[in-house]
Amino acid sequence: MLEEISLIADVRSGVSARLAEPWKYCNSKALTNAQLDGFSAPASGLLIRGKRFRAIAAYMGWVSAAGPLRTGEIPDQLLDLGASLELFQTSALVHDDIIDNAIKRRGLPAAQIAFMTSFPMGGPRFGDSAAILWGDLLYAAANSYFSQAISTLSMENAHRASNLFVTMQAEVAYGQFLDLSAETRELSPDMPPSREAAMEIIKHKTARYSVVIPLLLGAALRGASDSLIEQLEGFATPLGVAYQLRDDDLGIFGDQELTGKPSGDDIRSGKRTAQLALAWEMTDDRGRDYLMRYWGAPDLTPPIIDNICAIITGSGARRAISDLMNEHLEQSQEFLDAMPCDTEVKRQLAAFGSSLVNRAS
Repeated sequence: MLEEISLIADVRSGVSARLAEPWKYCNSKALTNAQLDGFSAPASGLLIRGKRFRAIAAYMGWVSAAGPLRTGEIPDQLLDLGASLELFQTSALVHDDIIDNAIKRRGLPAAQIAFMTSFPMGGPRFGDSAAILWGDLLYAAANSYFSQAISTLSMENAHRASNLFVTMQAEVAYGQFLDLSAETRELSPDMPPSREAAMEIIKHKTARYSVVIPLLLGAALRGASDSLIEQLEGFATPLGVAYQLRDDDLGIFGDQELTGKPSGDDIRSGKRTAQLALAWEMTDDRGRDYLMRYWGAPDLTPPIIDNICAIITGSGARRAISDLMNEHLEQSQEFLDAMPCDTEVKRQLAAFGSSLVNRAS
């Protein structure tokens, strides 16, 4: 698992130290850290928490290009990139929680709830509006740390890294739109949930920005060849899909104490996940009727969520998702086996992949 990878604790602590100063590179005489800290205060706890998977992915990309790091000194530019990726992810989560009407994130109130609670006279509309603006601020902070990360690169390498970074931002927006638009479609025998559509959402909304592009950015920062970038993309693409399939499983079956958000959240928000698509295919008419009635319904209760979980499990859909995760993990390993990397690098990449898929939170 991650603990098997050298210097992971140093990556986490170095990135976390930067996240304690999120506005370091986007303040000015006209806009001070104190002012931005005051704006951020209601939801700032969301930045402190997090597993730092994207920063670790960037580290693994760097290691793939440079070989294993054997000292306790993580390059500053790599930690700046890690902070940038974590800030961007938090920005995306803030906006995602507004879209989904989520109330919890990382074991804390979602940003819009935190702002509404801090300014109770404003009500829900103020909470949503303030959270949108805070997400935009985090987006600016992410860009500022990214600019710092590439500031010493050659023009060619900086351009390549910048292309990856803006592509990641565009893909998340597009994937989020696919996710949002899928939820507007009626769930019925005439319009059944589509496995292909669910996998397309996974590819764009999460797999690329959670695993693939962070890994490529880390390698690009170290000056990796085009050939290595291509090989890493082959390794990371099925791994990113497996990562999100696990995330969706945790969104339905996960322990709230570990995931930091209520179990069954994806059911409440009506997400068109692969779990839903496979359960629809594999259950009977009675099960499909129940899914049509309650998937995304406003009157969900814990017993109803339990019944939906029973349909997913009893139909064999959860097992099929597990098999699909393992298939993608095996595809990733096949790419890794063929890569001309240092043996220790391969071991670390394999441990990284296993940790993403076999996690409980």
